[in-house]
Amino acid sequence: MRITQSMMSRNLMTNLQGNYKRLDKTQEQLSTNRQLNRPSDNPVGVASALHYRQEISSTNQFSENAEDADSWMQFTDSVINEATQIVQRLSELAVQGGTDTVPKDARENIASEVGQLYNQLVSLGNSQFKGKYIFNGERVDETPFSADPANVSYELDEGEVEYQIGAGITIPVNLSGTKVFGEFSDPNGLFKVVDGLKKSLMADNTSDIQAAISKLQNNLQNLTTRQSEVGGKQNRLTFTMSRLDDLSINYTDLQGKVEDVDMAKAITDLKTSESIYQASLDTMARIIRPSLLDFLR
Repeated sequence: MRITQSMMSRNLMTNLQGNYKRLDKTQEQLSTNRQLNRPSDNPVGVASALHYRQEISSTNQFSENAEDADSWMQFTDSVINEATQIVQRLSELAVQGGTDTVPKDARENIASEVGQLYNQLVSLGNSQFKGKYIFNGERVDETPFSADPANVSYELDEGEVEYQIGAGITIPVNLSGTKVFGEFSDPNGLFKVVDGLKKSLMADNTSDIQAAISKLQNNLQNLTTRQSEVGGKQNRLTFTMSRLDDLSINYTDLQGKVEDVDMAKAITDLKTSESIYQASLDTMARIIRPSLLDFLR
């Protein structure tokens, strides 16, 4: 086959363009620090990278959910802890007021403090976390208790507020208000007992005051049990958050191996591409340079 000048020029231009593309690709990888800048760079690698990104996104969302759930638990724990302290104080007041030698006016003073503590317990029962009532099941936007729940009927929702902390894994974060404070119909419920203590103190009824002591102790034990329940869930969340952190690190590492450029290799490739491109230019300049004027000289 006869080789013409135009054929040689086309081949030179094609090879020069190929070398220039390789140089451009290497420069792009170095400037972006990514070996995958478009799907055509590595279709299989892009699919893996998208999979890892999806896993990282899901894992991060599960982590945020777990942190929110843990915050809810911590808030609930602090509320129950405060309620426990109040019931302990009420027990002290009941013992103090249940003594026969205590005069009537002193019992009235004790009743006044019991009334304030009762109001504080109601306030705790209506506690909100991020604008949501924590003791009314799934009806988080409805106030669970009235200002006087010992004498005004209430019916709480028993649904569970769940947070998704993994694929197909959820954890309920709320406690039932009836399990913490008792049902309205339960005479041994916390509100009923405290209200009864106050009325017994005002009525100067020693036997009823003394009877309230054991009921307060039962409620105190119940609060301790509920607090332990919250603590168990918090421990589970702690393990879950640790596992999610490890997963996120692993997926990020895998994503980096697929997407990120190997700097040492990329720099070596760049230098090689530069040398090849420069050699192509030199070769082309030497071969194409002869023209009519060159022959005439």
